[in-house]
This record gives sequence, structure tokens and C-alpha cells, in this order.
Amino acid sequence: MKKISSFLFYFVLIIVLASCNAEVNENGSPNGNREPQSTGEGNPQPYVKGVKDVDVLNTHGGIDGIERMQRFYKDMKSGVPSDLRIVFYTIEGDPIVKDLKFDGESLEVKTDNTRDAYGSGEIQTINCGQLIEEVNPTNTSFIATDCKEGPYGMEEIIEIEYNMSQQDLFEINLKYGENLENEINTKTNEVIKENGTTESFQMAENVKQELYKKLVFANYLGEKELVTTCDRPNAIQYNLMVYINGGQQELTWKQCDESLDGLKFSEIANYIIAQSEQEQAENPEVIVQGYVLERKDNNLLIGEELNKLDYEWMKDEIKQMDLNSFVFDFTELEGVAVEDYQLGDKIRATIDGTIIGSKPGKAKVKEIEKIK
Repeated sequence: MKKISSFLFYFVLIIVLASCNAEVNENGSPNGNREPQSTGEGNPQPYVKGVKDVDVLNTHGGIDGIERMQRFYKDMKSGVPSDLRIVFYTIEGDPIVKDLKFDGESLEVKTDNTRDAYGSGEIQTINCGQLIEEVNPTNTSFIATDCKEGPYGMEEIIEIEYNMSQQDLFEINLKYGENLENEINTKTNEVIKENGTTESFQMAENVKQELYKKLVFANYLGEKELVTTCDRPNAIQYNLMVYINGGQQELTWKQCDESLDGLKFSEIANYIIAQSEQEQAENPEVIVQGYVLERKDNNLLIGEELNKLDYEWMKDEIKQMDLNSFVFDFTELEGVAVEDYQLGDKIRATIDGTIIGSKPGKAKVKEIEKIK
């Protein structure tokens, strides 16, 4: 899997948020002539200095506007003409703009590198046929396919990574209730009820991974203007503290917040509450998901968490390089009817026991299925 150290992650994040995002005035709006535009969903569009009409903003670990990416994808699947503007930041903090335009039949992808001081300084346009969404346990990708240009006839539009295991620390403390009288704390492994009783609670790793994904998709590290007061009687209030590596992020809002952010974080709070009321598996099943890279005897070599473009690149490179040279993880699945699988098949396998070793790990298969 694609690795990045926690130090580099936070160094980049601090620099990007400080230098690239909006300058904010005392009223909470970006300075300058352009005010954020409403999407009709209760949230303004992302603001990028010098770039108009941004729909999706990807800032090294944060994603703002993912719902617009998802809506564009649904429009394409339905044959509805649509367009979308995505902005990425380079490590140096320069914006790269990617414009998507679907006319009902084909997809145009225009990448503008003219603002990148270390880039080509060019605007590149390619024409593609389809757009696919590929969801893995720790990442989601949108990839344009059937392209007339580009490697393997594909162009990666955006990848969102949410691999909790890459973080040195990820814990949460949720307080909720009319007076924040309830508390769920994964740092202390405790649940405090409104009657004052304390119970032990240890969130399962697979549940924490899903929670981390939800937080990333809600752009929890971004600036939020959540509603903290309302005239609704007995409204539940929430206080969520997220501890990530050496930092922390605090979010406070009330149940009456019906903005897109408010709804997202209320859903996340309800997920945490529901999990605290369920029995957590001590040893959840281990799942391997990825592409078949090799078939040998009764074993399949799987490249984990790859997307379609990763696979196309790796299927050739793997013949020339040692597995330790790659940032991806690999697992050799033993005891598989290899005749049922071809190179390039994407599979999901439940492991019988645990994975032993690495690069590649070895594991026996309990259940296995192809993913279309």
C-alpha cells in the first residue's frame, strides 16, 4: 500500500492548510472578490486562491467535496451531461486543476499544470469513454478508461486513501447528550453513561478502520462551520475529539445542524454510539482484496489494495523487480483452485487464521470470490 510517514503527513498538511487554503475574514468567509458558492446542499464550494468554481479539493490527506465527485460519477452512469473541477496541491503548494466534461457519450479530461512551478506548465486534454469507481478497504479511486491517450488507456482522476494502519495513533473521544453527559473514549477504552456508570469498551480494528474512512470522507481535518446553538428543545449536542498521530482535531455541533457537514458528523456520531452498544469482535476476520498477479501450483499471488491502473503497471514491473521494492503489500493465498482464476482477476478472500510473514505474506483461504 502507498505509505507516507506521519511526520511528513502532518508537515505537508500544516504547510498546505496555511499557505494554500483561503484567507478567512472575521465573518468566516474567504477574503477577496469571490464568495464560496452554495451547492444547494448546505455547504459552500471549496475555495482556492486564483482558481474559480472548484468542486473537489484534494489536500494531502483531506478531501473536500467528495459528494460532488460521486454525483458526477452517477450522472455519467445515467448518461446525464455534467462537468466537474478538481484541484490538487503539489508538495510545494501549487494547485493543479483537472476539469472533467461529460457530454452524454464521452468524457473529456483536461489537466492544467500552468500554476505548478515545477511542472510541465502545459494544459493536456485527453478523451475517454468511461469512468469507473473502485472501492478498496483502505482506498477509493475514480479512473477514466477507454482513453485515446495515456498509459494503458487510462487516467486516474482521483484517489482517496484512508488506511488507518498508516497512522501511528488514531483514537476518538465522543461526548454527547443534552449536556454532553455520555462519553465514548477509545483512548481509555471506556464508555460513561448519563447515570454516571462506567463500562469497558474496546473498538474492534475493522470498526476503527471504517470510522477512519468516514472521517476522511467527511474531511474532518478541514475548516468547519458547524451549528452549536439552536432553539430546538432538548437538542442533542456533540463534541468529538479525534487524536491522530501527534495532533488532535475537535468538532462541536448540535443535532439541529442540517448542513451537509452537520449531517455527516451526526451520522458518524451515531455510528460510534451504535458500535459502543454492540459486542466487538476480539479477532475480526482478516480480509485480503486485490488483483491476481501470479498463479502457481495451488497458490495465487495477490497485490493488495491495487486499483485497475496500479495492476496494469505492476503486472509488468513485478517480473523485473523484487517484491520488497514496492510500497504495496502482497499475499500468497494457499490451497486455491487456480484454474478458476485468471491473471488480472480481482478477488476478495477471507483468511483461515492469520497472514504469516510479508512480501509476500502467506495465508490459507477460508472463502474466496471474484469482484466484478
